[in-house]
Amino acid sequence: MCRWVAYAGPQIYLQELLFDQTHSLVQQSLAAREARVTTNGDGFGVAWYGHRPHPGLFKDILPAWNDANLRSLSAQIQSGLFLAHVRASTGTSVSRNNCHPFVHEQWSFMHNGQIGGWQECRRAVEALIDASLYRHRLGTTDSEALFLIALGEGLVQDPVMAMQRTLRKVLQVMAQHQVREPLRLSAALSDGERIWAFRFSSDQASPTLYFGSPALPGATTPEGMVTTIASEPSDNQAAHWQPVPEGGGLVWEQGRVRAFELGNLPD
Repeated sequence: MCRWVAYAGPQIYLQELLFDQTHSLVQQSLAAREARVTTNGDGFGVAWYGHRPHPGLFKDILPAWNDANLRSLSAQIQSGLFLAHVRASTGTSVSRNNCHPFVHEQWSFMHNGQIGGWQECRRAVEALIDASLYRHRLGTTDSEALFLIALGEGLVQDPVMAMQRTLRKVLQVMAQHQVREPLRLSAALSDGERIWAFRFSSDQASPTLYFGSPALPGATTPEGMVTTIASEPSDNQAAHWQPVPEGGGLVWEQGRVRAFELGNLPD
């Protein structure tokens, strides 16, 4: 499955997040430590926020470790909020439209996991996307569908409630189609000022998710400030990281995180 990292804190160059850490995201794309699939080479993407309300976005289908443009751009792009993702496809095609993050207006979203039985229940899940948002459906992934459904469920007003409603409705569709594969999710979304992260599964086997304050070569992080939410640690210092529990989530704002529970979703 995929690997991702969300960073918010002192401004850094993207290369410090993607390349310069001991177990950076690009290193994870070659050799993930805490995923069923160790290689994540089906494309990559980065969203970042600057002086404009809408995020910048760069995505491509090359493996992250083999894209010279990514390495060059990452040495020039500087921001205090990044979402970055390396993809391992769970069955949909390798294309730019299927690479994460996905963006809509000021919002960005990325996901690791799957909707079980996607090919069997895809049409019914896509029917959950609000008609006003369906024209923004550019790819074929379950991840993009989750994002668009959540937007229609009130994500802009209350991201946690919107994700709860989305997961509940998707689980209902899966049950109607007698899907036996699980729904698994670790996901992050941002409006440019805050980051929400979620960890959930229908079989109590969610993808891993951590938060912490790893050392960054080009930044001095104030003591006690949380800067990073990630699929797996980007360094070897266990003291830098705390796991997010099954069925839990985080809201990052101004260097602090607040934990929440998604609750018992099935009706």
